Amino acid sequence: MTAAILLRILGRRWYIVAIGIAIGLASLGAVRSAEPVYWTKAEVTFVAPDREPAYWIPGDDYASLVDFAAMVERRVNYDSASVDLTLSSGTLYGAGVRHGYSVTLLNSGGQWAKSFRWPVLSVQVVDSSAQKVKDVLQNVVDGINDASRALQQEAGVQQALITTLTSPSSPEIVFGGGTQLNRVKGAVFWVGLAATLSILAAVIVDSRPRRRRILHKGGSSVQRPDIPHAKVTSRVPG
Repeated sequence: MTAAILLRILGRRWYIVAIGIAIGLASLGAVRSAEPVYWTKAEVTFVAPDREPAYWIPGDDYASLVDFAAMVERRVNYDSASVDLTLSSGTLYGAGVRHGYSVTLLNSGGQWAKSFRWPVLSVQVVDSSAQKVKDVLQNVVDGINDASRALQQEAGVQQALITTLTSPSSPEIVFGGGTQLNRVKGAVFWVGLAATLSILAAVIVDSRPRRRRILHKGGSSVQRPDIPHAKVTSRVPG
């Protein structure tokens, strides 16, 4: 097919191309108008009263702090809006969550053989803006600290309290929608794909066989008379 033939087809079937490109632009606008997604993660480590990290206690006697961290986790998650991750090693963003947070006891094992060796709570936050993620993360960390103090006060502990250490101190907030350059490349690819499919549809529709009718002046169809075949006879001399 030459370029001239293609241009003639597009001239006849321009409406198919126009509809296809319009649908592509509409769907692209719907995708781009979706809320952006921001995600971050931090770890809250419970620190022994002597100000040493909980997993560096002399003699490796940190089992009680792991149990304490589990109690804090249950209190923070009780009757709250936190998301329960089936896999503690998974991410909220990877699980398809777009608004929410999770607080889980750090699992050093796998899905089927979980192992809680460290008194560390993993905090994840997903939301539609970086500021919302930052605010929610701060509120969750504050809630963990409040639950820790409340549990110790209920146990009658007045001095040498277990404290917490958040790391990193300023967690990185990641934009889940990719860079602006990648979004522009994706938009160009999407519009190009819509245009290509529309041109292909126009060519296919134009190449279909047309129905032809021979009409009377009055509008009724005319049937062409059958032409009788000539009979051929042969004579054998003799």
